[in-house]
Amino acid sequence: MGTYGTSTRSHVRAFQQSKGLNPSGLCDSTTWKLLTEAHWKLGDRLLYLKTPMMRGDDVAQMQGRLSWLGFDSGKVDGTFGQNTHRALADFQVNVGMAGDGICGTDTVAELERNYGRSSTTISNVKELLRFDRQTISTANKNIAVLSTLELNANSEILRMSLNRAGFYALSFCHYDLAVLAALCNHTSASVIIYLEFIPSLKSTVSFFKGFHYSSEIGLSIAKPLAQALQGMVEVTCKGSRHRILQLTNAPCIVISLSDTALWTQQMTSLAGLIAASLTQWFS
Repeated sequence: MGTYGTSTRSHVRAFQQSKGLNPSGLCDSTTWKLLTEAHWKLGDRLLYLKTPMMRGDDVAQMQGRLSWLGFDSGKVDGTFGQNTHRALADFQVNVGMAGDGICGTDTVAELERNYGRSSTTISNVKELLRFDRQTISTANKNIAVLSTLELNANSEILRMSLNRAGFYALSFCHYDLAVLAALCNHTSASVIIYLEFIPSLKSTVSFFKGFHYSSEIGLSIAKPLAQALQGMVEVTCKGSRHRILQLTNAPCIVISLSDTALWTQQMTSLAGLIAASLTQWFS
């Protein structure tokens, strides 16, 4: 109708939450950029390696299909980088195409024709192998706790609780999710926990799911964690395309809580439940 009413604001808030932004309901420049990336569908445009790199849901859809077919494009993150270029070129050569690493109409048709023949994805396999190597090679389980600046104290409480439970935990706080992910990806974290406050929205424990790829390790952590928190808050476990889940390398869980009291008055108890759930999961 051309008016920015209650319904539009509600949907903008839901979109912002799904992308890890502050769910203000206001369409600022960051929200608009992510909306632009999200509207692309595979086949809408030519996809190729360039500077700055192409981003969008169409890139992620292509990465998901390549991964399903066994061509390693790295993490399904919607960014067309060197790994994606190599995987696409390898796929093209394997189906008798030129191997130029440019995804046009003919390449999309080949991806659609071959898609779905495998029962798993190479991304799933690599996630399991990487996790095995990390956990076997370290005496202590490494946990990274991430949050925005407003939950800096909360991430510190959780870090200390994890350390007392026998983990080696680090915490990182920053307003930019890309910076947070980059900091975390340079550590040897086996599992990542991201804390966020989402007023007026439903509390959730999320793992990465989207673009025909789902983190099996993420689900196995998120489900019992959500159950452990039920005594304190009504929370659901769900798959998500939250931006921090796309940007981080290790299995990542997003804990999104809407009750202010949980972050202020009950954080010590909340941290204890999270630490106990992770202890049980690792054991």
